[in-house]
This record gives sequence, structure tokens and C-alpha cells, in this order.
Amino acid sequence: MKIPSGAVERQIFYAGLIEQCGTSRSQRFEFYKQLRNYYLFGTVDDSGAPYNKIESTLDTLTSFIYSPEGIKFSLALGVTATETDAVKAEPLSRELAEQWRNGGTHMRFGAAVLWAHVFGCMLLKVQWREKSKLARTYLVEPHQFGVLREDIMELADQEAFCMWYTTTKTQLASDLEGNPRKDSILERISAGQASAGGSGISQGMSRLLLSNPVGGIPGSKAASYGNAGGTINGGLQGGRTSYNYAPQVAADMVDMVDLYVWNDEENDYQVITQASGDVTIYDRPQRRVGVRGIPHFVPVRVSNKLYDFFWGDSYVSRLAWLQDWRTEDMGNIRNLQAKQSDPPVSVTGAGGIAEEKMAALRRSGGLATLNSPTAKIDIHSPKMPENVFASLDQIDRMFDDIAGIGHILQGRGESGVRSRGQADLMARLGSSRPKQRALVVEEAAEEVATLILRCVQEESDQRFETQDPAKPNAKLVFTADQFTNDFEAKVDAHSSSPIFVEDRKQDAEKMLEAHVIDRETFLDLYDPPNLQMLKRRLKMIEHKEAEAARAKQQAEAQAKAE
Repeated sequence: MKIPSGAVERQIFYAGLIEQCGTSRSQRFEFYKQLRNYYLFGTVDDSGAPYNKIESTLDTLTSFIYSPEGIKFSLALGVTATETDAVKAEPLSRELAEQWRNGGTHMRFGAAVLWAHVFGCMLLKVQWREKSKLARTYLVEPHQFGVLREDIMELADQEAFCMWYTTTKTQLASDLEGNPRKDSILERISAGQASAGGSGISQGMSRLLLSNPVGGIPGSKAASYGNAGGTINGGLQGGRTSYNYAPQVAADMVDMVDLYVWNDEENDYQVITQASGDVTIYDRPQRRVGVRGIPHFVPVRVSNKLYDFFWGDSYVSRLAWLQDWRTEDMGNIRNLQAKQSDPPVSVTGAGGIAEEKMAALRRSGGLATLNSPTAKIDIHSPKMPENVFASLDQIDRMFDDIAGIGHILQGRGESGVRSRGQADLMARLGSSRPKQRALVVEEAAEEVATLILRCVQEESDQRFETQDPAKPNAKLVFTADQFTNDFEAKVDAHSSSPIFVEDRKQDAEKMLEAHVIDRETFLDLYDPPNLQMLKRRLKMIEHKEAEAARAKQQAEAQAKAE
């Protein structure tokens, strides 16, 4: 885009882009409320279902797609990389692994994968922290983000995008330390909030608040489950309990927005930071705060089915109807059980006060006198249908079918399976759909890892050491910015997903038997517990084996000489 040079035109231009990027934000916010409630509680509001099948299904599915403790990275070099760059790749791969784990990305990426199933998309922001010398990642909820064109999937192809967030006034004052306009900025922000009349909770802080009902998906039965009869926990009416996981912040908050606009003249993003009241705090190229020309956000999706919708496809939206159906069936079953244990009673032809007689008849050990010889007492106990829980089993199978996780993958037996080899084969064949999602997630993990290492190149002055290829007995000392830019971080051997673990181990065993790799490389591929200790013990074992081999050779040589 061509950004206007005049101050007034520039401000109007930015305001228009922010409004355009946030066009669907409020609509998506309401939809995400429902999806979050369904995942956490199994109902469209926060009342809660007796059994939340959505939560257990997604927890099982995500455990197959991503594993935070097993992921490993390698660097794939482009054609412009040199032999020296290939030698440098190994210590930088170790540095990337440390950054991924020490910066907490391994856990935040797992949370992003889980909530991408709920919302359809989550985002991770990568930012260098000078104090800790780490590239930190931050979760960004989709309703706090906006793009100019929602029909373009790749964030790098967007001309403009926005992130809305909140900060405390004290944190903002700390961030502005050293800024010559600090006092005037804080004064304008305070004046803008005072004129707006302070609502108690800022617009940016209005995250997915769970304390208020939000209407409901059309046709939803779960929201009215509490009126279907039956009790929970010895008298607590089903559906009446309210849960609230909304964050409570008492500090004074300031709404903020970061606008990223592609600047054709700079060949870089222009980053504009504004506070509430259209107070512009920063207007600067991205190269001053990060990596030039690369978005510092990575969308995390678990499906590429919707190729023309940036916000992705929500799995919870597919499961919501099944959850409503399941909750409704459970309510009907409980009503039948309640009527069987305490059936309705009717009395005909009895004189006196009917209410007192009915109360006596329904009380344990109660006694009622019926004056009329034609009086009749009828107990209306409903008959429980055969296989009343069969419908719930069918619904649960539908959950598993949508998620692509059969009995074998859930650790349960399957009829006709009699051997371990047959079970392993069925597990491999049955895991094809989760594997497909795992590969989509793997692409996002590679993008995050690549951005982390580029931040290390731009910001870190740490020195690395490796063997100099030109001098066999010399060490090569270098910094990350001396490494080629023609690289991409790759998830090594699909290690981000537990589904591929057994395949990787079997491949490692075959390569060791074929003498393609040594035993230390085998340990790296197999990744057993206490890996470093096992490597040290392996060196001791190899040293003893070498000494034994030399002693044997000497003995054989001496025997021949004699």
C-alpha cells in the first residue's frame, strides 16, 4: 500500500483500515462465546451439561495431533547455503530447541492447537524479550485479531491486519519510559477515557465472558435442559449451576490496537500503535521492533478444508448438535428413571381433602383412609424401553467418527483383533485422519520455529561453536546473524505428533541394523528418557569396546608372531 505522507491524511487512512479489519469482529465474538461454552460446559450458555462429550473428544484428539515433550527441529537449507552454513545448522538447531522450550512455546503451541479446534483458528505472536534473551510467544484469540481480506488464507499476503489488546496504565507508562511525548500521551488517554465515561471493564478486556447467557445456536435443546425435570446432586436442579471462568482485573486498563500495513516504499510493514481515543503512540517500520518484512503472527489451524476463509473451520460447531442431542436423551432417560423410582399416583372416588391423602400415599409409611368402597388408587409407573442407552452409544460413535478416533486409537479393544501386529496395523490405518490434521499443525509449528530463529538472528549476540570444515582441528565460532537467511525450520521426523512416534522408532531400528547410523544417532532418533545420561554411558561403553578390540588385536598379533 502507499501510505499518505500528510499527518491528517495518514490518521484518516489508518482509522479506515482499523475499521475495515474489524468489520466481522463483533459478529465473530458472539459466535466464539457459544463455541467456548460448548467446549467448557457442553451447553450453549454456562449452565453445564451432565456429561460434556465435546471436551473429552477434543482432549483425546489433540493428544494425537501434538505432543509438547517430543517435538524436535532440524534446519532445511536452500540452494544458496554454503558448506559452512551446513556445519552451523547443527548448533543452531539445538539453540532453536532451547528457545522453543525455555520460552514456553511448547506449551502455548499446544494450547493454540486445542483452541483452534474450538474456534477454528488461533494465533501466536512471536516477540523477542531482550531481558531474558528469549523469543517469547503469546496466544492471540481470533476475536482480538482482524484482517483486511478474510478470503485470503496466508497472513503474509494480507495488505493490513490488526491486533486489539489491553494493558494497564502503569505498564503503558513503563513502556513509554524515554519517550519525549510520554506525558502528553498519558494525559490524552486519561482525557479520552473520562469523556467516554468508564464502563468498568474495557472493550478490549471483554474477552469471552462466560457469566452471561448468549442466546444459543438455533434448535439447541441443551440450554433448556434444567426445565426438563430431574435433579442433580440431591436436589440441585439441572442446568441452574452457573460457572464463571472470566478473568477479573481491578487495575485501570487501556484499550490498545496495533495496525500492521504493508508499506510499498519501505518494502516492510508499518506498525502503528494506538491507544483508546485514537491516540497514536508509535508509527514506525517493523524492522525497528522485529524482523523486516515478515509478520510476527502465525495462524494455527487444524484443518485446511476451508481454503477461502481465514478464520478456519471449528470442530466444536460440528459437535454442538450431537452434544445437544445427547443431553436431551439423557434428560429423557433421567425423567423415566425418576418416574419409575417415584411414580405418579392417581386416586378416584375418594372423599375428603385430596391433597392430604395424596401426600400420605406418596410418603414412606404413610396411611390414608378411603371412605368410599369404589375408591381406586392407580400407580402410573412408566415402562423403561429395552436398550434405552443404545441411542447414547450411537451418538458417542458419531462423536468418534467426526473426530476420526476409533476404539483402537482410544486404547479399547476391537472385535476380531487377536494379535499385536493386527492391532498395530489397524491403528495405523485408523489414524489416517488424525495424521492429516497433525501434518497441518506441523506446518504451523515449523512457521513459528522459523520465526523464532529469525528473531535470534536479528537480536541475539550469543556465540556458537562447531567444527571448522576448512580446518579439521580448529573450532568455528560464529553468531546467528552470520548464518544464511536461506533456511526453514522443519519438524524432525514428524516428532510433533505422538502418532508418528512408533514409525520413527521402527525406522531408527532398521537404519541401525543396516549400519546407516551409529548408536548415538539411534539414541537421538529413539529419544528415550535420560537421553544425555545414556549418551555418556554409551561413550564409556564404546571406549571399553575399543580397548577390548585393541587388546584382542594385540593378542592375535602376538600369537601370530610366536
